[in-house]
Amino acid sequence: MASISKRLTAAGEARYDVRYRAGGRAVQEAFKRRQDADNRVRQIEAERLTGPIADPRRGRERLTDFADRWLETRLVKGKPLAPTTKQGYVWLLGRNIETTIGEYELARITPSVVRDWYAKVTVTAGRDQAAKSYRLLRAILNTAVDDELIGRNPRRIRGGGSERADERPMIDAALVFKLADSINARLRALVLLAGFVGLRTGELLGLRRCDLDLENARLTVLVQAQQVVGQGRVVTGPKSEAGQRTVSLPKVVIEALEKHLANYGQPGEAGVLFRGPRGEPITRALLSKEWQAARMAAGAPEGLRIHDLRHHAATLTARMPGITTKELMARIGHASPRAALIYQHATEQRDREIAAYLDEAIPEP
Repeated sequence: MASISKRLTAAGEARYDVRYRAGGRAVQEAFKRRQDADNRVRQIEAERLTGPIADPRRGRERLTDFADRWLETRLVKGKPLAPTTKQGYVWLLGRNIETTIGEYELARITPSVVRDWYAKVTVTAGRDQAAKSYRLLRAILNTAVDDELIGRNPRRIRGGGSERADERPMIDAALVFKLADSINARLRALVLLAGFVGLRTGELLGLRRCDLDLENARLTVLVQAQQVVGQGRVVTGPKSEAGQRTVSLPKVVIEALEKHLANYGQPGEAGVLFRGPRGEPITRALLSKEWQAARMAAGAPEGLRIHDLRHHAATLTARMPGITTKELMARIGHASPRAALIYQHATEQRDREIAAYLDEAIPEP
């Protein structure tokens, strides 16, 4: 409960002190007018109904300073941020947050400030980047609320964190084979692994000889490799716990891997599977360059990405009669059913389109 007491300054002027507790400590604010003190008491009592009261003195930390501390101490499921995730956050902060509202004190970031900021970022960086930046800002300010630096999170934009990604091109197995035959021979098995098994790019770059069990037609995903600015090649665990998985391999992939092991790959059980021209572990940048050359040679759609091969593998798997969402999740390494359902729904939609075509193509009896 907030209280008001009147006192006189040394100059004989009236002051009205509002006293209350916030964040487990006593807080006192002084006002020259009784009306302002009454208004502050009403505000405190209203905030108390919706959550803990934040000490206004603690909300004076700049957003950019708090964000830097947040990056260093952020834990996800008890673990520090992955190097590539942290790198992405640093880029978003520098590009869209610190240069715009970074100098704001936490307590001065109001819903209107967030709305103006979001509108500007949408114009300067695009809708998807604005959504990513908004989600990052939301997470940072949620921590500020948890730390009782601010009373509530000022982000209030409905759908602000939702991206509207363009629909990815649908490809068929024939194009996967054409791309595999068009790329450098030492990467042919990589394309087939991506297109028919659905590994992520980082998982492909992290594969080692010891991860393969071709005798039993299996592959185990234990690590992923990423390129981090200032650190070079960094090997970590998969994107999520579900990403650590063992998958069975189709015959065409096994045959490609047997040929690959006979001609390429670093020696030794811990040797990486896919290498560059000098024998070093292939980087994402070099893989991208090789991919673009193969895409053009194969006449594949412009803008087709290596990650689209994973979409093909997942969609192809989702067409298996009777496959469950949980089985699809386990195979593609997703912790949430959301992505698996997307592939299944896409397959159902395609199947309805086929049925509609047949309705037109089949003559009436």
